[in-house]
Amino acid sequence: MPLVLDVTDRSGSREIELDQDSFWIGSERSGCAVELDLPGVVGRLLEVARDERGRVRVRAEPGLPFPVRCATGSIGSRFENVLDGDVLNLGPALVKLRYRAEASGDNVRELDPAALTPAPGSPVGAWYQTFTEMADHLEGLRSQEQLLPAAMTAILRATGADRVAILLDDDDDGQAFYMSRPKDQRAFRISRSLVDQVRAAGRVVHVPVAASDPVARTFHSVRSEGISSAVALPIQALGKMLGVVYADCTREGAVLSAEDLQRMVFCSRMLATSLGNRVLVRSLLDRDRDSSRAAHWALETRSKACAELVQRVELYAPADYTVLLRGETGTGKEVLARALHDLSRRRLGPFVPVNCAAIPEQLMESMLFGHEKGAFTGALQARRGHFEEAHGGTILLDEIGDMALELQAKILRLLQDRVVTPIGGRRQVRVDVRILAATHQDLERMVREGRFREDLYYRLRELEIVLPPLRERREDIPMLVARFLALAAEELGHEEVPTISTEAMAKLQAAPWRGNIRELQHVVKGAALRAGGGPILPAHLELDRPSPLAAPAVVTEPEPEPDEAQASTWKERLEAQEKEALQRTLAEASGNLTRAAELFGVPRTTYREKLVRHGLLAP
Repeated sequence: MPLVLDVTDRSGSREIELDQDSFWIGSERSGCAVELDLPGVVGRLLEVARDERGRVRVRAEPGLPFPVRCATGSIGSRFENVLDGDVLNLGPALVKLRYRAEASGDNVRELDPAALTPAPGSPVGAWYQTFTEMADHLEGLRSQEQLLPAAMTAILRATGADRVAILLDDDDDGQAFYMSRPKDQRAFRISRSLVDQVRAAGRVVHVPVAASDPVARTFHSVRSEGISSAVALPIQALGKMLGVVYADCTREGAVLSAEDLQRMVFCSRMLATSLGNRVLVRSLLDRDRDSSRAAHWALETRSKACAELVQRVELYAPADYTVLLRGETGTGKEVLARALHDLSRRRLGPFVPVNCAAIPEQLMESMLFGHEKGAFTGALQARRGHFEEAHGGTILLDEIGDMALELQAKILRLLQDRVVTPIGGRRQVRVDVRILAATHQDLERMVREGRFREDLYYRLRELEIVLPPLRERREDIPMLVARFLALAAEELGHEEVPTISTEAMAKLQAAPWRGNIRELQHVVKGAALRAGGGPILPAHLELDRPSPLAAPAVVTEPEPEPDEAQASTWKERLEAQEKEALQRTLAEASGNLTRAAELFGVPRTTYREKLVRHGLLAP
């Protein structure tokens, strides 16, 4: 029988059919029978082989940069058996293994699914139907409260037991679930001695006839409850005991046979698989959520508006897909990009942020892709570009909407080939880098107007995260204020973090925050400076300054006379106003030219030139 592989990787989904007893799965251009598009991975990954009995086995190549997992756990360097339909997780790729019967002439005939179900009244009819229904039922259940009654119902239907109990172990006192014929879920007294034996030895305990068992007949519960037969067996998954399944008969002379025991074992294993999967998923989610929120303050939130954002970051971070971050200016797109990097497998690699709006168009290509010595005037030596610098890590293309169309085409080609060519050179440099992009602009409108490439837009939007403005997450303002006060105390050399009065906090929470988190940070740091290490009071807050987004006030001036002197006066007034605006934005940005340029509304290079021209910055 050929083996069919359903492969899903960065290049898409496809089906591969192989009729080989042994083959390798590897990276692109590895020469393996099955090649996966996995960035940064080279060579063989997984060996698939069939033994003499036709079973499929797999083993992982040692030293892989990611674990290989399936439903039952991790695949190591030794061969492990896999079943039909098993899905293997190879980093960001998925490979599902399926068997397909060979089609060979007259030997092929269609089967009616009803023919697979034993006829009513046959020896296996009742429990076969019960188990298939149980398997289908467990697959669709999501909660433990639904799962356990379904399992107990199946045991009562498939065996001669009168009562069933499932005792789950946890960190506290454990939980117990009961069911008696026909479907009574009231608690009853079980044989604790049998259950304790199972927990101590980890093995099945079967008492076919309690009255003739020299030990069991002495148990108080056997005598008081009239137990004629009993079975107790462990629920084992993930290498540990999750609990015990107990069943007994209280009808006089009723017996739980060896076949009943086998059916209970089968039910127990299906139950253990379902419970184990839920325990595993819950533990992984809890662990990842705890580690994620501890790893980066950007994921700390009390706002419902950010709940989906945090979930997306936790889901997207481990993958290598391109993520587009969207939101208003100052909402923390670069901070969130760093969180995505810190929580990814690339966290030990470099994180390189590039502000596309702050670099002149004529220098952008050189900054991104590098250049060779002598490539242009002033290229006195070769220089690596930002993409090479980010090799093995993450690059953030901030304000991607400000990138020139010609350069957008080269970014698209890099996204497709992962190869850069420095200016003035012929060598091609392969880069292993994850690309994040950020913008506050309406890219859809820019695509319609022809100012942004449509193909690049869709490549950047493999995944998308939208950051809400601060006015939609006011619950987070106290937490953000506390963090910014701690940073201000450290920068100012204060021994203690200043407190903030209730009135001042109320003013902060009521402010419109058109500049979002960045504006809040500047206001808090300025207040900490003015408070001089003491508590922050409303008087220390500067919240009444006009926003650059607000409409300017209309000032009525007398009509100027059309002469040279009056024209010169107007020019001087404009120059003075521009200088004052430069000084205020520079002070508000605490000397950070990039942030000050954003507040002023011009590129960083233009802003710097204006500072030099007004004598506010040395050339």
